[in-house]
Amino acid sequence: MKHTINPMVIVRAGIASIASVFVLLFCMTGANAENHSTVSERRIAEYIHWYPAIEQVRMRDEWLAEYSPGEFQISGMVTSKDRTVITPQADVNYGYSWFNISKEPVVINMPAYDKYYSLSVFDMNHFMEVFVMPEKPVVVRLASQKSPIEDAHEIVLQTYQGLAFTRQVVVDNEADVLKLAEDITISGGGGNKPFIVPSFTEAEAAAGDKVIQEYSLKVPNGRKLFGSSNEGVGDLDRAAGVFLGQLGTQAWTVDYAQYVTDQNGEALTGDASYQVVFPADLPLMADDKGYWSLTIYSMEDRYLIPNDKGRYVISSYKAEQNSDGSITLNINPDGKGINALPTAGQAFYGVFRVYQPIDDIQFPELTKVD
Repeated sequence: MKHTINPMVIVRAGIASIASVFVLLFCMTGANAENHSTVSERRIAEYIHWYPAIEQVRMRDEWLAEYSPGEFQISGMVTSKDRTVITPQADVNYGYSWFNISKEPVVINMPAYDKYYSLSVFDMNHFMEVFVMPEKPVVVRLASQKSPIEDAHEIVLQTYQGLAFTRQVVVDNEADVLKLAEDITISGGGGNKPFIVPSFTEAEAAAGDKVIQEYSLKVPNGRKLFGSSNEGVGDLDRAAGVFLGQLGTQAWTVDYAQYVTDQNGEALTGDASYQVVFPADLPLMADDKGYWSLTIYSMEDRYLIPNDKGRYVISSYKAEQNSDGSITLNINPDGKGINALPTAGQAFYGVFRVYQPIDDIQFPELTKVD
């Protein structure tokens, strides 16, 4: 499993939070790294360029060890037992299918659903295209190929291989969503042409990783890290995006705030209580397709925190309002209070997600309370 801090981006993190994250990162990756002084700048730059592809190949090969191209792996609603990806969204059903279009295009169909669902298609360089609630089939093809059907969304991929990644939000209806997911289909493909990445020495990889990790701590938000090949994401930004959150998508689709410290710049602990309070009409979503959610994760392993309530996420689909119309989200050891998430005594961080976001969101603050 790849070592990452988390798959989102730190926003409004103070000096204390940056320092705490750097200490965590150093313990994971830097304590016994080789001396990088002999690695040339050219090789470091080449490694950074290829880093997203290296990670895509790693994920693809792990998936192909259990599944075959042309089928969808359906996750079911993610719980604390899931170890597929770090910092997963907890109220969705994910679908994964790797494909090869060197022979012919693929056609992907998602059934209509009255809540949020989307299809992201990634190439091997981690460029992506996203369709939210697609009402037509999606054709993925090479520039030299023609679409096998007329009335469809089309994606022209720059690599023979890629990943179809689906999301369906779950709101007390997992059985219905899983039944609906049976109708997610992918057809065509069947190619066998390879995707080739260069080799790097341990010292070259360590030197490149160090640059990527240090840069990742400095990015103010994720709006430059994810995009299609048409959007022109830079090598270092794209590498940082993969390091922080492989399969993350453009900010106009999902915007993120990460909470790693309280209002005093102190790390979040499992024995304290915290709140996120905001007016119910706080501008967040651009349209009625979108929603917001807050999920918390263990700082130790970056997965969902096991708890006896089985509660991992609060979203706009289910959050209760206060009498004055505001919304209070509580985070504490036992998950007490309205709209509460239990930390089970573990140090944690939180991710506030907004699907179909407005531009330049002002995310609500997290504060420590008595």
